[in-house]
Amino acid sequence: MGHQAPVLPRGFVSKAILAMVAMASILSLGSCGNPASPLPAGSAATGTPPSSGAAVLLTLSASPTSVPSDNTASTTVTVTALNASNAALPGVPIALGTDTGVVSSATVTTGANGTATFTFSSGVGNLANRTATITATSEFATAQIPIQISGSTLAVFSGSGQTVPDNGTSPASIVFIARNAQGTGVANAPISVVASGTGVVTVTPASGVTDSAGKFTVSVAGVAGGVGVATVTATAVGSTAAATVNVTLSSTTFAISQTRLNGGAAISAPTSVSMTLADQLTVTVAAPAGTTAVTFATSIGTWTGGSNVLASVPVVGGIASATLRTTSAGVATVQALDPANPGLSDSLTVSMTAVTPNAITLQATPSVVAKSVGTTSGSATLIATVVDATGQPVGNAPVAFSILNPTGGGETISPVIAYTASVVGGGLTLGQALASFTSGSLTSGANGVQIRATVLGTTVKTEAAGVNVTASGNDASIIIGGTAGSVAFGSATVLAVNSNATAYIQAMSVLVADANGTPAPAGTVVNLSLWPIAWSTGSACIPDPDGPDGRTGTFLNEDANENLTLDSAPAEDGTRKYYATGTTTTMSEVCTAGAGGTLTCTPAGLVTSLPGTVDSRLTPANSAAGTLTSANPADAPGTVTTDASGVGLFNLTYGKNSALWTVVRIRASTVVAGSAAVGELQFRLSALQADICRLPDSPYTF
Repeated sequence: MGHQAPVLPRGFVSKAILAMVAMASILSLGSCGNPASPLPAGSAATGTPPSSGAAVLLTLSASPTSVPSDNTASTTVTVTALNASNAALPGVPIALGTDTGVVSSATVTTGANGTATFTFSSGVGNLANRTATITATSEFATAQIPIQISGSTLAVFSGSGQTVPDNGTSPASIVFIARNAQGTGVANAPISVVASGTGVVTVTPASGVTDSAGKFTVSVAGVAGGVGVATVTATAVGSTAAATVNVTLSSTTFAISQTRLNGGAAISAPTSVSMTLADQLTVTVAAPAGTTAVTFATSIGTWTGGSNVLASVPVVGGIASATLRTTSAGVATVQALDPANPGLSDSLTVSMTAVTPNAITLQATPSVVAKSVGTTSGSATLIATVVDATGQPVGNAPVAFSILNPTGGGETISPVIAYTASVVGGGLTLGQALASFTSGSLTSGANGVQIRATVLGTTVKTEAAGVNVTASGNDASIIIGGTAGSVAFGSATVLAVNSNATAYIQAMSVLVADANGTPAPAGTVVNLSLWPIAWSTGSACIPDPDGPDGRTGTFLNEDANENLTLDSAPAEDGTRKYYATGTTTTMSEVCTAGAGGTLTCTPAGLVTSLPGTVDSRLTPANSAAGTLTSANPADAPGTVTTDASGVGLFNLTYGKNSALWTVVRIRASTVVAGSAAVGELQFRLSALQADICRLPDSPYTF
């Protein structure tokens, strides 16, 4: 005999259909105008009729409906269980899953109101933009909801718009950069590059991974007969970026053909070279027939005659040359063009560094590492920065690293001697030297292992804090722990205001866990610190992008060593370094306003910041960041204690005049399972939507 279809109870079909129609209406109305951010999703039961106490419909809703791709925040998802009469059902076990990202629990059980909540985040290890589908399943019903994972970007860092000949010589160098949702470069991200358009080129390499700064460099060469415009498109972290290259006949190519440093050997077809403040760099241009003169320009330094623009240098024998000098360190863009035909142009990047070391600073990241166990070891990156007496970076300086108080467990540094960078690349800016620290099998004391950096052939070195009396930096400290813990931050999505509406109050929390994800013991004391690390110029509600004039954008705090003193060696007053790169040079952007006040920003080339205002005051004052106050009045100032979940609550209070214009850093440190744990959060102070464009312009001037 065949199976007879089950007979549903009277009213069951109509109620289930009504429930589905109602939910479909909610979805239809809620998603109007925003199809990329769907509202709660649900589905009704199918199959064998459930009992009156069983869930026949599940609904899912999320707030917000997107999460950052770098796992720095999560969304709360609510699941609701309903019976055939659309009544909420308590005690319903629901299985959870997702096709990407991480849900906080494999199962949840609805509470008295028929709902249960869990969190979803992007997870670690995959920084690509993508869409996650969360699925909730009970005995008779299933529901799904999409969550957008976004925030990672891919951009052209440099090299777009260059011209190459179609004979394969003088290839163009294009640099792409991948960043996470916080704007930090994404290392080891798989990337692929393809070329299209009327111009025919070869791209080398066509794929790979980004470097430690999130950058990936390709060489683009013209192909015979491939005259036209080529579009070089890179894909990484779920995003794309495109640069253009003009392919011209080799017989008509206008190009910087070579450079000579101090009259030495020629470098042919250069794309980037380096020089020091004591050098002279001769730049030679090969000009096609018909070009009678060449104009040379540079963003840093001067040509023979003392100007940054040298006009109409005669072409003799198909070439024209000019000599460049500099008194300032930085990354200069050198351009040569035909004044009668500006379409004939070529450019060159020149890295300029100082000569005489006067000071050295040393940074270890992270400052807390696990001890080595078997084949697993803890490691930290050591970066030493060498500058001259005026604070300008010194290139090609030999830096020696040493361990002052080894534990005896076998910790190492490699290499022991490294030379400071004379060109930007490999995750280093000018004047920086890189080494790696690897932990041994023993833990360190509370003060950690002390690392010293010395410039060979000079007396310049780092010293213990409070001991050094010369213009140098402090030794770096690395704590080697047995069981590494971690500290994470949380923040409310709404702002409160104080009693007279002059300051915002941002509710925040800190979560402390050990390496196994176990909460720190209740009452664990967490030390908090707050610092205004950067400030922005701007008006009309929006901070300025890093502008091509070198006087607008977001700049680091003048107080580089964070000692609340305006030091004179090296001079801090008026020093302007970009927050984006930590140097005086960055990639500028040009922004245009669109509908609704939105901005569209595009890269505009390298720009170097000029010296800023000298006013005998620190910019910004440390009070611009606000204050941190524990939610527990019994906590000591600057501390917060955790509850049984490892969570401690505190408030960030800051003046409305600081909102939008100030970038702050919050650090939290404590001890978990006998080892130090440190967390850090950097963000721009926000404002209420209703206050934006009513707040005053930036209080900071260049």
